[in-house]
Amino acid sequence: AWYQRRVRGYMAYLMASVGEIIAYVGAVPLIAVLGRRRAMIVMLLAAAAFFLIAIPDVPLAKNSKWTLESICCLVGVVFVSGVFSGIYLWTAELAPTSHRGSIFALGSGAARIGSFLGPYIFNNLKPITHKSVPLAMMAVLSFLGAVGSFLLVETGDKETALTGEDVVTRRKSYRYRL
Repeated sequence: AWYQRRVRGYMAYLMASVGEIIAYVGAVPLIAVLGRRRAMIVMLLAAAAFFLIAIPDVPLAKNSKWTLESICCLVGVVFVSGVFSGIYLWTAELAPTSHRGSIFALGSGAARIGSFLGPYIFNNLKPITHKSVPLAMMAVLSFLGAVGSFLLVETGDKETALTGEDVVTRRKSYRYRL
């Protein structure tokens, strides 16, 4: 009895860990096939879609704690983790060598702040709002990330920028298209 409750409690952690592995291993081939920008847009839009699908309260089985929300959130987090792994590759190619360390430090600091504020904000929203509010916020943020990714340049077929002038030159000759 106590053993079954403990195993059920850790099953979500196990599934999240498996999802992280899938994300980090699957993001690289996806980026190689679609390119950096398209892969980020596809993964962020897929995350937004799964977060929106998670809003209805649909149980998956009679005596199970697994719901449509729990499964869709796990799949959405897989896509978000894939984006996170791809961002490091893309950032190294977008930033010139002279600024790369500062940009990575800024990104790492923002990730740390987000990893602290995310659970704090969403756990405090849970008792005072409907469960759709945090899920809709994550969907909107994922969609805004996809829009932001559209505004960046594709770097997969270019040499790494060494100076700020290289970035400016690359930006001037770039045409936005999917």
